[in-house]
Amino acid sequence: MATPTADVIAIASLLKRERFYRDTAQWDLCRATFHPDAAETYINVAWYEGNVEDFLRQSAQMHKGKVNIIHSSFDPVDIRVRGNRAISEAFCLVTSSLTLRAIDYELASHMRLSHRLQKLSDSSEWRILSVESSYVRDRLVTAFPSSDASSPLVMTNEVQAYPKSYRHLALVMLNRGLKPRPNLPHEDSPESVMRISDRNRAFLDTAEVEFV
Repeated sequence: MATPTADVIAIASLLKRERFYRDTAQWDLCRATFHPDAAETYINVAWYEGNVEDFLRQSAQMHKGKVNIIHSSFDPVDIRVRGNRAISEAFCLVTSSLTLRAIDYELASHMRLSHRLQKLSDSSEWRILSVESSYVRDRLVTAFPSSDASSPLVMTNEVQAYPKSYRHLALVMLNRGLKPRPNLPHEDSPESVMRISDRNRAFLDTAEVEFV
């Protein structure tokens, strides 16, 4: 097995810290992991598409200073570097809690996170350009088993219209007043996942091989 390069180690650390800073509401530190020019950034996840500034602003509004969403089992091992550009892809498990009519639930969503990164010319440090998620599967369970089979969560026609790969995530988001898009990349649509990989490879292929 090849020894990871210094760039690969630095990128893996950066990506893990970005998720931790977001989950723990450390917004300034989270912002610092991204490219300083927000116009160069792109976030595409279930509830948001746009640049990092608006993403963090809306995240802060939803977060309310409380740890709820946790990106666990995130280990970006497939990191490819070419000159001043890099891409990464990894599986990630995202868990969150929901209380509805005194019943506690936990949502667990399995996804793939894809990143594009760039090394800054003034500091030679890596920064994130893009974060894109594609969805594999999810589950929603009560946090404590109960003999009461009744539940305030109903699989409505609106929820059923979402792809199975993130249907429970959509149910929870709709109950939180958010409206996820019905055409997100997901494993039941391999071509939608492949489009992300193709864009990232094209980004890497046009890198400056000799970084000054």
